[in-house]
Amino acid sequence: MTRGRPRGKPGASGRVLLLFLAVITGVAGYWFCARRAPEPAKAPSRTGPPPKAATPSPRPPEPRPSGVPADFEAAGGAATGVLALLLDDVGYEEAALSQLASIREPVSLSVLPGTPRAAEAVALAKTKGWNLLVHLPMEPEAGRAEPNSIGSADDDAAIRARVLAALAAVPGAIGLNNHQGSKATADPRVMRAVLAVVKERGLFFLDSRTTPATAVSRVARELKVPCLVRDVFLDDAAAEAKDPAGPAGALSASWERAIALASRNGHAILIAHPHRESVEFLARALPALSRRGPRPVRLTELLD
Repeated sequence: MTRGRPRGKPGASGRVLLLFLAVITGVAGYWFCARRAPEPAKAPSRTGPPPKAATPSPRPPEPRPSGVPADFEAAGGAATGVLALLLDDVGYEEAALSQLASIREPVSLSVLPGTPRAAEAVALAKTKGWNLLVHLPMEPEAGRAEPNSIGSADDDAAIRARVLAALAAVPGAIGLNNHQGSKATADPRVMRAVLAVVKERGLFFLDSRTTPATAVSRVARELKVPCLVRDVFLDDAAAEAKDPAGPAGALSASWERAIALASRNGHAILIAHPHRESVEFLARALPALSRRGPRPVRLTELLD
């Protein structure tokens, strides 16, 4: 009698079939679960207008001329105004320099090129931190002119050469003002030639205003050259001759006029000369100025 296979136990082919079905079921289950898994969140889309292009930064201001100091700006803040004092004709007398050295208030010095004490005057201005100018010899309407004065008979090349020579004789000068010059400063061509060098060097010009016919301010505006104008002469020889009190009375009258102008207009420029009486007067008057106003300043503080 032949023995059959036990019932309920699959053979080899059955086991292969079952293994095959298990693999198929697992693959199908993984695929089904993968389809049901949540998708990763997408970044929200940007709405609204596209971003604006970056605005270019403003153009930086042009640098100040190299020859002009950092205080090249308008002075202000004093209710009684400001007063700038310039000493002309500096460089002749040693005694005047010694007197000036005792002054603590800001003063500006204008040195005549070629004077025997010019180097000492330059050193004093540097030590005190004062403005230093060239007192540029220029042709007067009448009277004797200084050597190498700039005049209407000079061509532009000669004028340029004389201005450059004067600047070389006063090293460190940051400006110029005219010595005499009542004829030369009234000539627009002459002043264009002078101020062309001033502009080229980054300096400024102070019109001593020795004539009401001066063309300095008009030409300076045309050339865009920084320019100042004298308001009062402290020691005017004609005024001293007329004053009943002599030089002392004339000095006091001119000083009071300068103070009144500064208080009324906000600023005034006073020109004096290094005479003994003038320097002694200033040595007394300048310290008292702080108690009554206006405030003493350097010339460059009046430049815009």
